[in-house]
Amino acid sequence: MQQRSLQRVAALGFAAFLTSLMTCTPARAIPEDEVIKKLDSVPVFLIADTKGNPLIVTVKDDKTKKDTSILWLFLDQNAAKEAYGNLQKSNDKAAKESQIGVISLGQAFKAAKEEQKKKENKVNFQFQSDPKTVTAALDLAKKVDPKTKDFPGIPVFYAMGTDEKTKAKGFVTFEKDNKQYVPLFFDKDDLERNVDQIKRSKPELAKQMNIEVAPLDAVVGNMLEGKNDTEFNKLTFVPSFKAVEYVQSLKKAAAPGAAPASVTPASSAPKP
Repeated sequence: MQQRSLQRVAALGFAAFLTSLMTCTPARAIPEDEVIKKLDSVPVFLIADTKGNPLIVTVKDDKTKKDTSILWLFLDQNAAKEAYGNLQKSNDKAAKESQIGVISLGQAFKAAKEEQKKKENKVNFQFQSDPKTVTAALDLAKKVDPKTKDFPGIPVFYAMGTDEKTKAKGFVTFEKDNKQYVPLFFDKDDLERNVDQIKRSKPELAKQMNIEVAPLDAVVGNMLEGKNDTEFNKLTFVPSFKAVEYVQSLKKAAAPGAAPASVTPASSAPKP
């Protein structure tokens, strides 16, 4: 109940912050393809076999006593490397021949949505963020609701500012190629570095800026439902700098001209 409540507060709050920035035009939902394209900038790691099929873990559900298929997806490269290392210690041949693969968060979102349409034999997609990132998100969430015990889902961080004259609250935007963007960071440290740069160049903004967090599900839900589309169209997802660096290292480690393990949709992947 606590988790659902926080998701609702985050979703409503995210929309409420934009009230002063909205126009009178009716809200228009952002097409799903556009949302997926925005998510495509974020790498997701998983364990795959030599053919690029993701390794799916089968566990017994404590309540139903039935087998449940789980696909682990890591937004944190260190968690992916730890899972890979543990597999190498097992006696299972498929596990030993596994490798770390990369897909985009957009691909994962699309595959997970398709999987949910199945009536049976569904694969449960489990996303794992960096524990440090989750702790930082929980600390921010507790400022809103001190009773919060867990952060719901994947956290994304963003900067908010307050207009000194009107006291209106809104997103801190960044400009590139004469276009304004509202960046949502998957790593709080990356956002803090950007905020520090802004504060150094514009010290008058220092007291008016703060970092906030929202569940990715709530953000994507608002985008697809058409809430405050004028501002949500400006949203852009910024992957962890360290995750991007790791993707580059995988490319360098691959054979000349080859890319890191390409992965087929989970729904068609065989179980190890």
